[in-house]
Parts: sequence; C-alpha cells; structure tokens
Amino acid sequence: MSNSTKTSKGKRAASPTPTSAERKPALSIIKDIQRQTRRQYTAEEKIRIVLEGLQGEQSVAEICRREGLNTNIYYRWSKEFLEAG
Repeated sequence: MSNSTKTSKGKRAASPTPTSAERKPALSIIKDIQRQTRRQYTAEEKIRIVLEGLQGEQSVAEICRREGLNTNIYYRWSKEFLEAG
C-alpha cells in the first residue's frame, strides 16, 4: 500500500471517486458528449453549402473548413441533392 492512500495516522483516506458500480459507462459518457457537440444542419443550410461547392468559386475543402464540415458529409449531401433533381 502506498503512503499516498494513508492518512497521517495510518488509516486509509476515503476514496473521492465513485466505485465502478456508481460510475456511468464510458460509452454512455461519449454518446452524451457527441449529442452535445454534433451540429444539426437545416435543409436550407445543406442546399446553400452544396450550391456553393457546385459554383466552383471556392474549393470544396475550403467550404468545408469554413463550415466546420467533414468533406465526406459534403459529398453525401451533394449526391442526395443531385439525385433528388
């Protein structure tokens, strides 16, 4: 037993962290964070972004960086937009 877990009189200090039964599973915590940080784009925003890319004045990478968007998402939206007509 290390000295850091004992109090000055040799008794073990109370554990400040919850036991494993009291903790939330790591996957649950990660999903909560994703829900809070994931951006929801409206249909109008998606169309505006795709049209900017189709105009060709800026590269798709520049548009995606500016909008905080992964290029894969842009191309998925573009495909859906073009298929819809």
